[in-house]
Amino acid sequence: MTSGSDVVLQGPVMAGLIRAVAALNESGLEGFVIVGGVAVAARLGQAHRATTDVDTVSDEVAHPDAIETLLALPDAQPDPTGSHRVLIGGTKVEIIGVGPVEDNALDGLTELQTLFVSAHTWALSTATPLTLVSGAEPTVRATGPFATPAALFAMKLHAIQDRRPTSRPEKRSSDALDLYRLLLQLDVDGSLRSDLASAPTPLRYAVRAATQRVLIDDAARTRGWLSASDDQAGPVTADELRYLARPVVDALADRGG
Repeated sequence: MTSGSDVVLQGPVMAGLIRAVAALNESGLEGFVIVGGVAVAARLGQAHRATTDVDTVSDEVAHPDAIETLLALPDAQPDPTGSHRVLIGGTKVEIIGVGPVEDNALDGLTELQTLFVSAHTWALSTATPLTLVSGAEPTVRATGPFATPAALFAMKLHAIQDRRPTSRPEKRSSDALDLYRLLLQLDVDGSLRSDLASAPTPLRYAVRAATQRVLIDDAARTRGWLSASDDQAGPVTADELRYLARPVVDALADRGG
C-alpha cells in the first residue's frame, strides 16, 4: 500500500528489512542501489512474496570498501555464507559490486553475461529514492535508492536463467513471480517497456532476447515455475505470460533491439 511518497509494507519480517535499509544509509555507504525482492516489493507497494534479505548493487570502482563500511556498523557482523554478505541486526545484506561499463567493454561476453553486467550497472545509474514504512511498526521507516521497475525486470530475466540446477526450486519460482507481477502491475501504461526502450543498446538487445525466450518461447516452463510460488493471485496461463511479454518485445524491436 502506497501513501504519497511512502511505501507501507505489511508483514512481520518487513520491520527488520527496513531497519537494514536504514542501516545502509547510516553507514555512510555511497553509490549503491537496493535490488532484489525488497526492491520489487517496494515498487509494487506490497510484500507479494516472502523475502528475508536485502540485496544491493554497489559501485565497486568508486567505493571498493563497501563491505568494510557496513562491518563498521555496531550491529553488523560477517556472514559466514560469503565474503560479499553482511549481517546487520540479524538481516542478511548482500553486496554485488559493479563498475561503469562502456558498450565496447561488453564485446566477447555471452548474452547472459551481457544481461547481468549491463542490467546491474543500469540499475545503479537509474535508481530513484523511495521511503519504506513497516505496516506492523509504523515508526520503523527508511529512505533509500531503489532500482526502477525496468531495471528490476532486466535483472530478474538474468536471475531466472542463471540459477544452478542445484539451487532451491523456490528461487526460480520467486523470479517468475517477480517478472509476472512487474509486467502485470507496472506495465499497464507501458512505462516499464518505455524505460527499457531507452536503455543502452546492449541491454535492450539482451532484454528483448531474454523476454522472448523466457516469457514467450518457454512460457509453459516459466508458468510451471510460477505455479509453484506462494502467490495468491490464482492460476496463470502460459498464454497470459505471452500476452504480457509481447508488448515488451515489440517495444524493443521498434528501437532496433
